[in-house]
Formats: sequence, C-alpha cells, structure tokens
Amino acid sequence: MERFIKTLSENARNYCKEYLLATLIIAILTLLIYIIISKIKKQKISKSKAISLLAFSSYFSLMLNISLIHRIGTEIDKTANIFDEWSIFDVESSMYLNLKPIYNVILFLPMCFVLFFFIKSFFNKAYGSKRLLIYSTVISFSTSLFIELTQLIFNLGTFQLSDLVYNTTGGLIGALTCIIIRKITNKKMARVK
Repeated sequence: MERFIKTLSENARNYCKEYLLATLIIAILTLLIYIIISKIKKQKISKSKAISLLAFSSYFSLMLNISLIHRIGTEIDKTANIFDEWSIFDVESSMYLNLKPIYNVILFLPMCFVLFFFIKSFFNKAYGSKRLLIYSTVISFSTSLFIELTQLIFNLGTFQLSDLVYNTTGGLIGALTCIIIRKITNKKMARVK
C-alpha cells in the first residue's frame, strides 16, 4: 500500500509540475481571444460559452501536451512497444502498479462532457443518448488514433494498440457517465415540476 501511495503522490506532483502551467496559459489565452472577438463584434459575452471554451481549451491542450508536445526531443524506438502496456501490474520496476493503462482511460473520461458542453454552448445542439454514445466512441477512437499516428510519424512516442483500446474505453465510460447523470438530473427536474 505504501508503494501505491508513493507512486500516486509522485505522479501527481510530476503531473502538476510538467503539464498544468502550459495548459492554464493556453486556456486563458483562448478565453481572452474569445472576449476580444466578442468585444470587437459588440456581442454579449456569454458565461456558458466562456466556461465551455475554457473547459474545451484546457482539456484538449492538456491532452495534446501530455501525449505529444511534452515528448518533443525525446528519442524513442517508436515501434518497440506496439503490443505492450496491457497490464496494470508492473513486475519489472519498483512501482507496485503500472499506472499508464489507468491514465489512458482517465485522460479520455472527460472528453464527452467537455466536447458536448462546448457544442451545446456554441451551437445550441444537443444529442440523444444513443448518438452521444456512438459519437463519443468514434471521437475517442479517432482522437486516440490521431495521437498514436502522430507519435509514430514524428517519433514523439511509441505506437501502442493498448492506448487505442484504453483511450476509447475512457471515452465510452465518460459518455455512459454523461448519459446517467443527464437521466438522473432529468428525473429530478421532472419531479420538481
């Protein structure tokens, strides 16, 4: 248990140090651009649009920073681990768990919330549960495939089939969570009326 806690705390510290600053800068700059464009066009600045844009830019800049940008300049054999990283148990290192599969699922969990909140805020479009599930799965897989192919082509990491599966699973779980939360809130709102 001690190794597990040490692994989590060290990973959390490294994550904050390496990824959050650039993500926050990109998100704030994106929000400032939205505010400037709204002022130029003399449009009212919508709070829901601002929040969804901030969430969207934060999430996708964090995802690209973790999976691509942060790896620029590293020398990696890009095809050495195509079939690796399926297990969460890491017997070759001092860590108790190999957290990469878990991180790959967690990285894509918020995709559904962020993307469809952004679409609803900016384009006033909502999707039913079935479409939400299908679109989230396709978008998660496509985004993951884009990242893996970019890593392969530009030598920014290793192409791994497990990443495709775990990332798509994360998007699917996020979509299911979104659907469940929406159904619960719709039932509560129906009772209030």
